[in-house]
Amino acid sequence: MPGWGGGSRWAFASACCVAALLLLPAAASAHAVLETSVPEYGAVVATEPNHLMLNYNEDVVPSLAQVSVLTPQGHELARSPRVSGSTVTVPLRSGPKGSYTVRWRMVAADDGHVTEGAFSFGVDARPVAPTPANGVGIPVAPELLVWLQFIGVALAGGALVFRALITGPAVRALGRSGGSDGGAAIGLAAIGAVLALHAAFFAFLVGAYPVVGGGVGDFVDAEIIPIRLSTHAGQAFTFSSFAWIAVIALIVGAWAYPRRREALLGAAGGLSLAIAFGLSWAGHPDAGGTLLLLADYAHLLAAALWVGGLVALVTLTASVRSRSGPEREALFRACLLRFSAIAPALVALLAAAGVYVAIGVLPSVSSILTSRYGIVLVAKVSAFAVAISLAAYHRFSVVPRAAAGASAAGVRRTLAAEVFLLAAALALAAVLSQTPPPT
Repeated sequence: MPGWGGGSRWAFASACCVAALLLLPAAASAHAVLETSVPEYGAVVATEPNHLMLNYNEDVVPSLAQVSVLTPQGHELARSPRVSGSTVTVPLRSGPKGSYTVRWRMVAADDGHVTEGAFSFGVDARPVAPTPANGVGIPVAPELLVWLQFIGVALAGGALVFRALITGPAVRALGRSGGSDGGAAIGLAAIGAVLALHAAFFAFLVGAYPVVGGGVGDFVDAEIIPIRLSTHAGQAFTFSSFAWIAVIALIVGAWAYPRRREALLGAAGGLSLAIAFGLSWAGHPDAGGTLLLLADYAHLLAAALWVGGLVALVTLTASVRSRSGPEREALFRACLLRFSAIAPALVALLAAAGVYVAIGVLPSVSSILTSRYGIVLVAKVSAFAVAISLAAYHRFSVVPRAAAGASAAGVRRTLAAEVFLLAAALALAAVLSQTPPPT
């Protein structure tokens, strides 16, 4: 802002970083925190234990201690727990080999605060994520939260990378100084990063809390550290949370230091695209091996670059109001031509990676029409196909006319329509990510 010195910008940037951290919902201070257990969460024991021991950081109320230990078939093995101060010992019935789910609920002796948690361990078998508690759920659609993460990656990653690869070179090729669109780029990227950060946070909690069990009113008291550390979804959430905060810091730094704006925004864009790997890591393709996981990530990257590039292109002229009308037209035409040169490669990567993932996930061709996963996949492919048709119209009709010197102003509406179609396709992709593949 005019009149702001370096110190003022630094102070404002610091305040923005603090505000971004405060935007994260704060977890309530839990009291009876599980410190250690025998067996430990994620452990593999050779023989079935005859008891389970839970050690908390403070004393718990003996009469209110609740512990459940479930076999892979859902049979209860836990007997009545015995409490001695902060140690809870649970005798166990004999059970089979496999992954056991432990679910506990304690009341702190000092203030009556309730905490609960869940973890799993294996008896001569690799433990898997704890099974969800029956009848427990959060009234938030996980598909919506995944879709918001997709949109965040496109805005913070795709749009900023577009600016680095397309807008910057186009401005330099026209012989003009760059950076006049910085405010719009920073605004879009900040919206995307904050949106994705909070969507990732709530998506993890929504997925983890039904595993822990209990009522919605005790949501913030759930201890989810075992789920966060021992599952891919939890590991992806941990990585993405810190990474999105770093992206926000880079964006704020770009606003505070215009001289380093291009480098900082470019770094923020690249890091945002790297964060997208967590969405693939926590999804269905990870179970299919490394190649399938990488193909899914490539599919998501291509979509993010396509959507982000279109959003940046549509908002370009509005973000350079300081330029004259002919300058804005020349810049838009240059960016349109440059983007059209790489768009076919993005579409090809999107299609090839999507086909590979579909082949790897679907057990047979017939499952395309006989399973919910297959039907949603068909709907998603159809939405992308319509968007690709509109992109082909731009590539083979509009771009040649623009290259010949015709005005490209009228194409913004059809580009906006293409963005809408791609957003719908990403929504279907989010639904697909939450739909179990057929077996």
